Amino acid sequence: MELSGQIFIPLSKERVWQALNDPAVLEKATPGCRELRPAGADRYQAVVELGIAAVKGRYEGTLEIAERQPPDRYRLRLAGSGGPGFVEAELEVALEEGEGGTTVRYTGQAQVGGPIAAVGQRVLGGVAKLIMGDFFKALAREAAAAASTAPQSQPQPPKS
Repeated sequence: MELSGQIFIPLSKERVWQALNDPAVLEKATPGCRELRPAGADRYQAVVELGIAAVKGRYEGTLEIAERQPPDRYRLRLAGSGGPGFVEAELEVALEEGEGGTTVRYTGQAQVGGPIAAVGQRVLGGVAKLIMGDFFKALAREAAAAASTAPQSQPQPPKS
């Protein structure tokens, strides 16, 4: 299944990059994340509980950040399994600074198996889009909260 999308975050590219690399921010931003603990360099063990449609359930797995090119892009690898089945995904996350903030784009692939796969790609695609959207919106909130407590000038929104 193809995954792609983008979100504009009204913060500097450096602030967004910091958020995307902060395990505490990732834990807070990941929908249903109950635990995210270090398991090596740029690798984390995760426990996620989702209550959305066919993917409802508890998943345990790993999150890995790879191929970092600060502050422009990295590759995010996810693998998890639970009662509803398994999910494996790999995303390229890219940042582009523009007027008033940063656009974060993601593209990648996900595979699902087990009982969850019986739901169908169309439904799963919608659920995946919802989860990714929730993640990036939460990431934007967490990055803004972190930025508000640290001294640094923020980009101004574009003038209309």
